Amino acid sequence: MQTNQQSLLFDIDPSQLEGVQLMLGATEKEMMAAYNRAITRTSVTMKAQGARLMRDGMDAKSLKEMRKRMQAHKYAFKLGKTGGSLDELKLWFGLNDMSVGRLKGRISRLGSKKSPAGAAFNSSKLGRKEFDDGFVTRLRGKRSIFARKGAARFPVSEAKMAVADPVQVKLEDEIFASLPEVFMQHYTTDMKGRVAGRDSIAGRQRKWNQFA
Repeated sequence: MQTNQQSLLFDIDPSQLEGVQLMLGATEKEMMAAYNRAITRTSVTMKAQGARLMRDGMDAKSLKEMRKRMQAHKYAFKLGKTGGSLDELKLWFGLNDMSVGRLKGRISRLGSKKSPAGAAFNSSKLGRKEFDDGFVTRLRGKRSIFARKGAARFPVSEAKMAVADPVQVKLEDEIFASLPEVFMQHYTTDMKGRVAGRDSIAGRQRKWNQFA
């Protein structure tokens, strides 16, 4: 079985963070809190987009299956005079071969029952592949292509298709390329909320002080 994976490491130029901080008049503590919150939100956004891209690119049946093939890792590093911690985001995509029964496509028997000649899987996204020793059956409620591991009837293994090629470039071009923009949107929105919240509290405090 082919094992394939794609890791996308994302980091941001600190000067971009500081630019938004200065523009909004935020404190360094607010900046760092907004950054870490934005990293978490970016992770959620990109995992959702990546799962849909992988499902469509592989022609997979289940979005849930794609979510299992995605992970997000955060690594902390120090920044600023306060010695606070910021997170670095790394997205992992599992692009290993996928069972035929989990993919959309046409499964067909080759030859006849008396003279079997294997089985074939044909997908609009992944192409056609023939399995000379394969046979079509329903096992544990799933119709797919299987092959015997030995001369005996059991055990059997399910046929798999390579899925990396149709999605690897798209992951790089569409997911990784959009990461900075998605992050900055989350970061700026969160920062604005923190500054507005702080200003609102300060305004109420000034009013209360008038009657103290």
